[in-house]
Amino acid sequence: MTHKQSPLEFFNCKYHPFANTYRLKTPYLGEQDKRFLRTAISLISSGKSFALSGPSGAGKSTLINYVLSQLDANCYKPSLVHYGGLQRNGMLKAFADVLGVETNGRTVPLLISLQKQITNMASEHRSVFPVFVIDDAHLMEKESLMDICSLMFNPQKETVAASFILVGDETFEKKLSLQILASVKTRLTGQFNLNPLNDDESLEFIKFRLSNAGATETLFDPDALNILSSHCRGNRRHIMNMGTLLLTEAFYRQEKTISAELIFNCDQIKISE
Repeated sequence: MTHKQSPLEFFNCKYHPFANTYRLKTPYLGEQDKRFLRTAISLISSGKSFALSGPSGAGKSTLINYVLSQLDANCYKPSLVHYGGLQRNGMLKAFADVLGVETNGRTVPLLISLQKQITNMASEHRSVFPVFVIDDAHLMEKESLMDICSLMFNPQKETVAASFILVGDETFEKKLSLQILASVKTRLTGQFNLNPLNDDESLEFIKFRLSNAGATETLFDPDALNILSSHCRGNRRHIMNMGTLLLTEAFYRQEKTISAELIFNCDQIKISE
């Protein structure tokens, strides 16, 4: 029985350059990423909460996960909560699940129980400061955003109980500017925007992915690299998706180098002449 060569064997790569099945210890960081990283860690160390917005595929989740990985596990307890169209009670239960708070047979309102649990996490005995990341925060209802505000503080000691990082798309900044959410906005120390990569950074991002995968320098020819970076307009997710399609097409054709000609002839990718 003959051995069927895998794509990684064919391209002589250690990993798939554009796969999402493994996380890099250190992701690609552009200049704005590095600035945000320093700022975010400084704000969290001061017990501050803030928002991060940007278009889908800009790398917000990757950047936030890297921020959390840089926090001292002995001092901080990071938690990630995904908003999935949950109404107010469902959102509170999602927090309860993350914090291990029982939701059945309770007599105390769930919001109060969550406040107590968060306060206990940062008590003098344990001294672990909670940091919550809320993904897709631009979709949250006003009431849920107000609940988050109430969880930020310890009402008994009038001190900060937790830091919250609200992550949303490019509409989130505009949503927070509405008068109806003024009380939410004023509780956030800052609002930051993550923009797509510029042309140079797009090329660096692709080369970074190729280098980490152990790919050969000839896997993409220079023209193909330029087309890939310019066509995706700095959107990291688009680069990852298009790169995956190109590798699949090259493997199907048994071509070890992805050329500009292959890109223009790939039926799954629409490139304007």
